[in-house]
Amino acid sequence: QSSVPSLTSDPDSTMLVPAGDHYTMMDFATAYFREAQSMQGLKGMSAEKKNAADLVQHTKVPIQESLLYYSDSELNELATKNFKTVMRLMGDQSKLKNQNEVECIYEILQLCKEKENLHDEVYCQVIKQVTLNPNQESVLRGWLLLNLLTGYFLPSKVLMPYATKFLQLASSDPSSTHHDIAKICQSNLRKNFMYGGRRHLPFPVELEALLKGHGARRLVILMPGGVEYLTRIKTFTVAKEVLQEICEQMGAGEQEEMQEFVLFAIRSDSNNLGKPIRPEEYLHDYLLEDKLVTVTLRRLIWRTPLHFENKIYTDVHYGQMRWDYLNGRILLGHSKEMEVQVGILAMLQHWAKTEQQSAAPSREELKEYTPKALQSSISPQALQNHVGMLLRTRQPLQPVDAKIQFIEHMMKLPFFGYNTYFVERVSDDTICVPCFFGVNKEEIIVVDGTTLAVSCVIPLKELQKMRTLRPNSDGGLPGIELSYGSPASPKSMWLELSQAKEMYHTIVAILNKTELHH
Repeated sequence: QSSVPSLTSDPDSTMLVPAGDHYTMMDFATAYFREAQSMQGLKGMSAEKKNAADLVQHTKVPIQESLLYYSDSELNELATKNFKTVMRLMGDQSKLKNQNEVECIYEILQLCKEKENLHDEVYCQVIKQVTLNPNQESVLRGWLLLNLLTGYFLPSKVLMPYATKFLQLASSDPSSTHHDIAKICQSNLRKNFMYGGRRHLPFPVELEALLKGHGARRLVILMPGGVEYLTRIKTFTVAKEVLQEICEQMGAGEQEEMQEFVLFAIRSDSNNLGKPIRPEEYLHDYLLEDKLVTVTLRRLIWRTPLHFENKIYTDVHYGQMRWDYLNGRILLGHSKEMEVQVGILAMLQHWAKTEQQSAAPSREELKEYTPKALQSSISPQALQNHVGMLLRTRQPLQPVDAKIQFIEHMMKLPFFGYNTYFVERVSDDTICVPCFFGVNKEEIIVVDGTTLAVSCVIPLKELQKMRTLRPNSDGGLPGIELSYGSPASPKSMWLELSQAKEMYHTIVAILNKTELHH
């Protein structure tokens, strides 16, 4: 096979894009198609060119051999069988009994998943069948298949510049009916090149929607504080595209701050354990057909100073901090000072309600404003008296100002900024259990379950290795093993907790975002 000539770099990515007029599919066919190799001896260039052009054009007749040469007869057979499936999908051949379009697509994608050697062959087959095809409906089906191929499977380095050039030419022709989908294919290929393709083949419901022309689906992102953000995602939308969209709406569009937020996928059938979605991961890989997954937004890292000129931004931060405060995600010790804080924070939550509260809060409301962990140790009567006195002696605030003051109070708490996990067993017998482990942008801390004294600190830059552990027995807890310290003085520790996977993935997400990992 001839070597691939030099390529130029596309400014949008590191993907290689052909320059000039080279790299047409006709050039590729001349160099690599089985039939072109056997026609090399034909007299006259024009005859050779005409035949090469025929090789990359739509045909109504199924091919008898693979387009590319394979010494393996099984691959040749699979290729010719696949061409018929492509023709059935595109309506150029009648479908088999009880076979529908979704099954045709599955068959083709499954073949590509199982046989990497056939990626180039399948690309060439589909490109051939959409080129100079007189039937618009057939062309549309072919491009729909290319849309899926480009997002799932990369062509080889040899075919890549030719496939890229083909998409470039198709997308730059505004008169064609498919220039928009060709642009989507270009974007898919670029993402696939940078991040790898989607992991899971699509569910039938997703393919049915695509076949009906619905290229995007609604996705509700649950924001902190119960606000729902509605967006639309395409087949190959990655998390960072949605994060960028939300952050821009919140007025947090600067790259540095945007990186401090993360989308979590939470499964309702697994005790609401969440997994942070990496920025380069495809959202559809998390969205199961059975509607068990909720996607939520959280701020994971607190490095960039907060700013409150945007209402959504203020509401999101207030919602997250209030939820964490009330549900034990921020560790709070019981002391006289803490009781005073609880009173002030109850008053601020009361004022933060949109309907301006002139009346003092009821016992029931005060319970809603008090962290669950402190409800048994704080006297409801004492709290009611304290909040009543505060409300009589202070000038009420507008809801937005009350929210900002609540946020500012939260940020002064000793364990603010740590993602906290309740741990039931630890291998280090100097640590009393149960205890808490906290993870922030710099370190992992171990906190005594009773006194809240910090008994151990592991800087993240010293974390060498980490793995999840399966439960030792039925009904046992999963765990994490941490290897840390310096190469000269290595240490390790295992811990058992119900949120082992969430903690593991959260540490990985923080390491990826802070680039502390080496």
